[in-house]
Amino acid sequence: MDHQSHKITIKTHHKLITLFLIVMMVFISFIDIPFISDSTDEMIISNIMVRSIGGFIVLYWMIIFGYGWVFKFHKGLYAFLIMIPGFLISINNFPIIAYFNGRASLTAPVYRVYLFLIECISVGFFEEIIFRGVLLIFLLKTFSKMKMNLIFSVVLSSMIFALSHIFNLFSGASYSDTFLQIGYSFLVGMMWAIMFLKTKNIWLTMLLHATFNFFGQVMFYLGDVNNRYDIYTVVITIILAICVAIYTYMLYRNTDYKDWIHKHNF
Repeated sequence: MDHQSHKITIKTHHKLITLFLIVMMVFISFIDIPFISDSTDEMIISNIMVRSIGGFIVLYWMIIFGYGWVFKFHKGLYAFLIMIPGFLISINNFPIIAYFNGRASLTAPVYRVYLFLIECISVGFFEEIIFRGVLLIFLLKTFSKMKMNLIFSVVLSSMIFALSHIFNLFSGASYSDTFLQIGYSFLVGMMWAIMFLKTKNIWLTMLLHATFNFFGQVMFYLGDVNNRYDIYTVVITIILAICVAIYTYMLYRNTDYKDWIHKHNF
């Protein structure tokens, strides 16, 4: 395998574009958005714009440094089929039985559901670029000579991803909710990492992330939910989690990522 050293030329316009985008992010974060009177809508739209710009900045610099290959749409339908169990986890995150039994209801206007979906997509876009597109690949490359490189990189990147949610405490989240979120973020983070490396398709991994957040939060954020975890939901969730965990482990055992990672050396 040829290992070539590429000199990266960072031009002035790269810096200016990045500076402009950062200023935009700061401006949007602290300035009221005109023509939007509802505070909830304003917060959602602001979050969408900030995360989208942030994700674009990271994507932009990854391309500059020669990592544009991460964003190629690999395997298409085959990749989607591999990720179906992951999407089942996302769908199960919705309080399905509570909704059909009338214990969960939407109280916000329907248009806000679509806004929230876009916000979840922006979260998936930003966080997957950071934690799978940058961090996971960095770890795989950095520790490439380690015997258990794959599992170490997956676990460590997922742990950092999970611990990043501790900042939710500063936005008013309770300790119990935050540490529960850290726990399941670690588990789904490993699943997303393995599915990403198996399919080499970060765009579908972003969609997995977005749908997990959307189905898991939409009724709680924009509606009312009572007694979500009835016995049927608990049983279904446990069985599905075990099946998908076994499936993910099988993917891990059959994941060939080295040629894809190491043929791009910069």
